[in-house]
Amino acid sequence: MSESFHCFEHAVDAIAAKHPGTPRQEVILTRLYYHVLPRLSAPLLAALKPYGLNEASWMSLLALYAQPDFTLNPCKLSETLDFSRTNVTRVADELEKNGWVTRQPSAEDGRKIALCLTATAHALIAEVLPQLRDHQRQLWSGFSEVEKVAMEALLRKLLTQLEGLPT
Repeated sequence: MSESFHCFEHAVDAIAAKHPGTPRQEVILTRLYYHVLPRLSAPLLAALKPYGLNEASWMSLLALYAQPDFTLNPCKLSETLDFSRTNVTRVADELEKNGWVTRQPSAEDGRKIALCLTATAHALIAEVLPQLRDHQRQLWSGFSEVEKVAMEALLRKLLTQLEGLPT
Protein backbone atom coordinates (compact mmCIF):
# COMPACT_ATOMS: atom_id res chain seq x y z
CA MET A 1 0.00 0.00 0.00
CA SER A 2 1.21 3.47 -0.77
CA GLU A 3 3.21 5.42 1.77
CA SER A 4 0.78 8.32 1.42
CA PHE A 5 -2.00 6.15 2.75
CA HIS A 6 0.07 5.00 5.71
CA CYS A 7 0.77 8.64 6.54
CA PHE A 8 -2.94 9.40 6.38
CA GLU A 9 -3.73 6.39 8.54
CA HIS A 10 -1.27 7.58 11.19
CA ALA A 11 -2.88 11.01 11.10
CA VAL A 12 -6.32 9.47 11.67
CA ASP A 13 -4.93 7.47 14.59
CA ALA A 14 -3.46 10.64 16.12
CA ILE A 15 -6.76 12.49 15.74
CA ALA A 16 -8.68 9.53 17.18
CA ALA A 17 -6.36 9.55 20.20
CA LYS A 18 -7.09 13.25 20.77
CA HIS A 19 -10.83 12.88 20.08
CA PRO A 20 -12.26 9.62 21.45
CA GLY A 21 -15.26 8.49 19.46
CA THR A 22 -13.71 9.35 16.10
CA PRO A 23 -15.13 6.83 13.61
CA ARG A 24 -11.68 5.57 12.60
CA GLN A 25 -12.84 2.66 10.45
CA GLU A 26 -15.34 4.79 8.56
CA VAL A 27 -12.77 7.52 7.94
CA ILE A 28 -10.25 4.93 6.70
CA LEU A 29 -12.83 3.31 4.39
CA THR A 30 -13.82 6.67 2.92
CA ARG A 31 -10.22 7.73 2.38
CA LEU A 32 -9.32 4.36 0.84
CA TYR A 33 -11.96 5.05 -1.78
CA TYR A 34 -10.31 8.37 -2.60
CA HIS A 35 -6.91 6.69 -2.85
CA VAL A 36 -8.27 3.94 -5.11
CA LEU A 37 -10.31 6.10 -7.49
CA PRO A 38 -7.47 7.93 -9.28
CA ARG A 39 -5.53 4.66 -9.56
CA LEU A 40 -8.58 3.11 -11.24
CA SER A 41 -9.08 6.07 -13.56
CA ALA A 42 -5.50 6.78 -14.63
CA PRO A 43 -4.95 3.71 -16.83
CA LEU A 44 -8.38 4.13 -18.41
CA LEU A 45 -7.70 7.80 -19.17
CA ALA A 46 -4.27 6.94 -20.56
CA ALA A 47 -5.78 4.31 -22.88
CA LEU A 48 -8.49 6.71 -24.07
CA LYS A 49 -6.31 9.79 -24.57
CA PRO A 50 -4.77 8.78 -27.94
CA TYR A 51 -8.29 8.59 -29.34
CA GLY A 52 -9.30 12.02 -28.07
CA LEU A 53 -11.60 10.46 -25.50
CA ASN A 54 -12.13 10.97 -21.81
CA GLU A 55 -14.11 8.83 -19.40
CA ALA A 56 -17.37 10.77 -19.86
CA SER A 57 -17.25 10.64 -23.65
CA TRP A 58 -16.29 6.95 -23.66
CA MET A 59 -19.05 5.97 -21.25
CA SER A 60 -21.52 7.99 -23.33
CA LEU A 61 -20.46 6.19 -26.50
CA LEU A 62 -20.89 2.84 -24.75
CA ALA A 63 -24.33 3.81 -23.44
CA LEU A 64 -25.38 4.61 -27.01
CA TYR A 65 -23.71 1.47 -28.37
CA ALA A 66 -25.65 -0.66 -25.88
CA GLN A 67 -28.98 0.49 -27.35
CA PRO A 68 -30.59 -1.73 -30.01
CA ASP A 69 -30.78 1.22 -32.42
CA PHE A 70 -27.58 2.94 -31.15
CA THR A 71 -29.72 5.97 -30.24
CA LEU A 72 -30.51 7.64 -26.93
CA ASN A 73 -32.03 10.94 -25.95
CA PRO A 74 -29.91 13.20 -23.74
CA CYS A 75 -32.31 12.87 -20.80
CA LYS A 76 -31.97 9.06 -20.82
CA LEU A 77 -28.19 9.37 -21.24
CA SER A 78 -28.11 11.64 -18.19
CA GLU A 79 -30.06 9.06 -16.20
CA THR A 80 -27.99 6.11 -17.45
CA LEU A 81 -24.63 7.65 -16.58
CA ASP A 82 -25.72 9.71 -13.57
CA PHE A 83 -24.56 12.88 -15.33
CA SER A 84 -26.12 16.30 -14.91
CA ARG A 85 -28.07 17.59 -17.89
CA THR A 86 -25.44 20.29 -18.32
CA ASN A 87 -22.69 17.66 -18.46
CA VAL A 88 -24.65 15.59 -20.98
CA THR A 89 -25.03 18.65 -23.21
CA ARG A 90 -21.29 19.30 -23.00
CA VAL A 91 -20.48 15.64 -23.77
CA ALA A 92 -23.01 15.53 -26.64
CA ASP A 93 -21.44 18.66 -28.12
CA GLU A 94 -18.00 17.02 -27.89
CA LEU A 95 -19.21 13.75 -29.43
CA GLU A 96 -20.91 15.61 -32.28
CA LYS A 97 -17.85 17.80 -32.89
CA ASN A 98 -15.70 14.66 -33.23
CA GLY A 99 -18.16 13.05 -35.64
CA TRP A 100 -19.14 10.26 -33.23
CA VAL A 101 -22.82 11.20 -32.91
CA THR A 102 -25.43 13.10 -34.81
CA ARG A 103 -28.40 14.90 -33.31
CA GLN A 104 -31.69 13.94 -34.91
CA PRO A 105 -35.36 14.50 -34.05
CA SER A 106 -36.56 11.81 -31.66
CA ALA A 107 -38.77 9.11 -33.19
CA GLU A 108 -40.84 9.15 -29.98
CA ASP A 109 -41.34 12.90 -29.65
CA GLY A 110 -40.48 15.40 -32.39
CA ARG A 111 -39.83 18.10 -29.78
CA LYS A 112 -36.90 16.10 -28.41
CA ILE A 113 -33.62 15.14 -29.99
CA ALA A 114 -31.86 11.82 -30.12
CA LEU A 115 -28.15 11.21 -30.14
CA CYS A 116 -27.25 8.63 -32.80
CA LEU A 117 -23.93 6.85 -33.15
CA THR A 118 -22.13 7.33 -36.44
CA ALA A 119 -20.17 4.75 -38.41
CA THR A 120 -17.01 6.52 -37.20
CA ALA A 121 -18.05 5.85 -33.59
CA HIS A 122 -18.72 2.19 -34.35
CA ALA A 123 -15.21 1.84 -35.79
CA LEU A 124 -13.73 3.65 -32.77
CA ILE A 125 -15.53 1.41 -30.30
CA ALA A 126 -14.42 -1.71 -32.20
CA GLU A 127 -10.81 -0.53 -31.91
CA VAL A 128 -10.82 0.63 -28.28
CA LEU A 129 -13.09 -1.90 -26.58
CA PRO A 130 -10.72 -4.92 -26.79
CA GLN A 131 -7.92 -2.93 -25.14
CA LEU A 132 -10.13 -1.86 -22.28
CA ARG A 133 -11.51 -5.37 -21.82
CA ASP A 134 -7.98 -6.66 -21.35
CA HIS A 135 -7.24 -3.86 -18.89
CA GLN A 136 -10.33 -4.70 -16.83
CA ARG A 137 -9.44 -8.38 -16.70
CA GLN A 138 -5.90 -7.56 -15.59
CA LEU A 139 -7.11 -5.03 -13.03
CA TRP A 140 -9.30 -7.58 -11.25
CA SER A 141 -7.13 -10.67 -11.84
CA GLY A 142 -5.96 -10.71 -8.22
CA PHE A 143 -9.51 -11.18 -6.94
CA SER A 144 -11.44 -14.43 -6.79
CA GLU A 145 -14.97 -14.59 -8.19
CA VAL A 146 -16.29 -14.69 -4.62
CA GLU A 147 -14.33 -11.54 -3.74
CA LYS A 148 -15.56 -9.72 -6.85
CA VAL A 149 -19.17 -10.64 -6.09
CA ALA A 150 -18.74 -9.53 -2.47
CA MET A 151 -17.12 -6.25 -3.51
CA GLU A 152 -19.89 -5.54 -5.99
CA ALA A 153 -22.52 -6.23 -3.33
CA LEU A 154 -20.77 -3.98 -0.81
CA LEU A 155 -20.32 -1.13 -3.30
CA ARG A 156 -23.98 -1.40 -4.31
CA LYS A 157 -24.94 -1.29 -0.65
CA LEU A 158 -22.75 1.79 -0.14
CA LEU A 159 -24.30 3.47 -3.19
CA THR A 160 -27.79 2.78 -1.88
CA GLN A 161 -26.78 4.19 1.51
CA LEU A 162 -25.31 7.31 -0.08
CA GLU A 163 -28.35 7.86 -2.27
CA GLY A 164 -30.53 7.80 0.84
CA LEU A 165 -28.54 10.48 2.65
CA PRO A 166 -29.64 14.11 2.51
CA THR A 167 -27.47 16.29 0.29
